[in-house]
Amino acid sequence: MALTSLVFDIAEKIAESVRPLLVDVRSLPSLGAVVLDKGGGHLAHEIDRVAEDVLFGTLKSAGYAGLVYSEESGLVRLGSEPRFLICDPYCNTSLTFRGVRESAVAVYEYTLAGVFVAGAIADLQIPRVVWADQQTPTSVTHLGFEGATGPARRSSASSVDDAFLVISLLKQKRRAETPMRLFRRAGQVATIDGAIVAVRLAVGEIDGFVDSTIGQPSYEALAYELVRRAGGVVTDGEGADIDFQMIVGGLANAEVRRQTVVAAANRSLHQELLTLLA
Repeated sequence: MALTSLVFDIAEKIAESVRPLLVDVRSLPSLGAVVLDKGGGHLAHEIDRVAEDVLFGTLKSAGYAGLVYSEESGLVRLGSEPRFLICDPYCNTSLTFRGVRESAVAVYEYTLAGVFVAGAIADLQIPRVVWADQQTPTSVTHLGFEGATGPARRSSASSVDDAFLVISLLKQKRRAETPMRLFRRAGQVATIDGAIVAVRLAVGEIDGFVDSTIGQPSYEALAYELVRRAGGVVTDGEGADIDFQMIVGGLANAEVRRQTVVAAANRSLHQELLTLLA
């Protein structure tokens, strides 16, 4: 895990700092306080600041001296090394304070040319980290168990009728643009999004994810690099490969775009999703 060690350590340390707070009912009201309205319906909460403090504290301890893009701080240069870290220190904040505990910590490293080095997503519900690097396909490490690391195993569901799909529908405008035939056919449906969905897909707990019209913020879409490296099929809403290198190049210039995503455990299910979305 040599290449992965920094992103893994950051994800694990943020998760270890935040997870106990989420079960402390006395902490939740203050952690949910809105500290910044970023526009477009995006808010920053006190818990985002807590997670971000751990991020930059860990980078300082590690002597990291490259470029960082964080959802809260934007683009920050910590030195002249040709390295680039992208971090969403707490993904799905607004859901947490509405009682929905589906959240994660996501950290990725790329070269400045946009080449993948390593990525790690810590699950804030189950103490585990899903990770990959240049030498290792997507794997899952269960924290607290010595040596409990193994390959991420996708589901075998190959038909929409049998599939558990996650469809990005939380906001009204998303619901207006999603074909109803997808709902009618899917075996089961959930409606969250964010990095936690990529974790669930990579380890086989869900079978597919659809955000085919509006798209995920580009720093969140990077989570699907780990799904692809687990052997899943990941494209944009039209069925074209996602250009992760272009996403990284944009973030290196502080440009956040929307990226449509259709992801599935296998090609058969993915093709059926595209057909239903057409």
